[in-house]
Amino acid sequence: MVDQSEEKPSVSPQGWWLRVCRHRVLLMVTVFAAWVLVTAAGWLFPAKYRSETVILIEQQRVPEKLVEPNVAVDLQQRLQSMSEQILSRTRLLGIIDRFHLYTENRQADPDRLLATMRKDIGVDLVKGDRPDQISAFKVSYSASTPVVAQQVTAELTSLFIEENLRNREQLSEDTTTFLENELTEARKNLDQQEQRLREFKNRYMGQLPEQTTSNLQILSGLQGRVQSTTDALNQSEQQRLYLQSLLSEYRALRPQAPAASSGADPAPSIDQRLTLLKSQLAELSAKYTPLHPDIVRLKGEIAATEKLKDRTQEQAKSASNDAGQPSPVVGDPQMISAIVQVQSQLKANELDIANRKAELRKLDADIESYQQRLNLAPAREQELAAITRDHEQSRANYDSLLGKRNQSAMATNLEKRQQGEQFRMIDPPSLPQKPYFPNRLYFCLGGLAFGLALGLAIVVISEVVSPRLYSEEELSAIVEAPIFVTIPPLPTPAENLKRLRYRALEWVVATAMLIVIPTVSFLIYRKG
Repeated sequence: MVDQSEEKPSVSPQGWWLRVCRHRVLLMVTVFAAWVLVTAAGWLFPAKYRSETVILIEQQRVPEKLVEPNVAVDLQQRLQSMSEQILSRTRLLGIIDRFHLYTENRQADPDRLLATMRKDIGVDLVKGDRPDQISAFKVSYSASTPVVAQQVTAELTSLFIEENLRNREQLSEDTTTFLENELTEARKNLDQQEQRLREFKNRYMGQLPEQTTSNLQILSGLQGRVQSTTDALNQSEQQRLYLQSLLSEYRALRPQAPAASSGADPAPSIDQRLTLLKSQLAELSAKYTPLHPDIVRLKGEIAATEKLKDRTQEQAKSASNDAGQPSPVVGDPQMISAIVQVQSQLKANELDIANRKAELRKLDADIESYQQRLNLAPAREQELAAITRDHEQSRANYDSLLGKRNQSAMATNLEKRQQGEQFRMIDPPSLPQKPYFPNRLYFCLGGLAFGLALGLAIVVISEVVSPRLYSEEELSAIVEAPIFVTIPPLPTPAENLKRLRYRALEWVVATAMLIVIPTVSFLIYRKG
């Protein structure tokens, strides 16, 4: 006998094929049984129908170069945020109550119901032509009946569309409100800077940089007036000396006897005065108009001096014609009149000198004031530059915020009129005709594959543990003695009958499998 403890020789692929063929009935029975069990298991799971719809993301109707939208959040993030709001506890419980969902689990914990419904809801993005472009997204819901799945999907779709409109409008309004608050603060800051600038200009009026040119012109004019006033003062002082000398001469003539006896004639001094006055008049006439006060004054003095000269000449003539007659005495009215007139001119001259000096003092004070303004101009220029810079920055910030606020307000109005980016349902939610789970065709094919794998595994295991040898090669591999002869099988009539029955069983099983499995698979495929 062959020792069973000896290891069995390795079997060639052809040998394995022969062994599988020897166990074909076992293999077919195993495959069929496994197929029946797995296919039947597919009918034990409750059917679930999925309804879905595609929501298209429409861009705003007004070009973005005209009205830039306020909502710049990434669409994927916005969808995630909207999904969290739509799939909130309150809304989902409302949908469960409205459509009578999960009636078999109503006694369960509400959190478990919510978790189940969230698993049944699907939101999937649909990519565009570019990988980073999102042009649409799918909304789906799975239920035990097609109608309920369609109704809930329609409800979820409307919630997404309404939530998008509300969310965009709210975000746009929040942006506009924020910009309005910032604009109010910028307006206050700008008012403060403008008030600061006004106060600075009012406080340092005359010392501002833009007034430097006018200050220089005024200073030059004041210096010119100082020169002309000084010249006029010098002339007035010379006139005062002349009038004082003339008054002294008149007073010296009054107590004397006849004019001819004295041999003194005041006419030369008067002529000298007239010559001086006329030369001054000619000099001033070349500079000023005839209405200038100095020219008018000189003309008056010239006229008075000429009258005085005429009276003096008349007195001299009358004195020479009436020799031996008494000369003018102290009470001579003409002499008294001349003295009074000279005294009056002297007083006017002294008043003019006082006015000229006062004017010079005032001009000196004005020159000092304008000189101080010019000296302080560089410092004021630096201070004004700092204030102006702050004011310009505040103005630029205000103008920028004003433009952004106006742009945001237009974008908000666009959202309120539903002219911005919108979600539009391309087609109504589908009414599913077949359940998507369980996929009974997959169960059927899976059962067939599982049965085949299980049957082969059983055949292999049975052959591995079986001590039988089926060929000379297998026997030669484990014994050293040579094989002289092989005896073929000699079946008895009973064994032949048993073999025929076994063959009949093989045909029955094979026929059943060839008929039942394809037929059932086709029916499952048709019914879904």
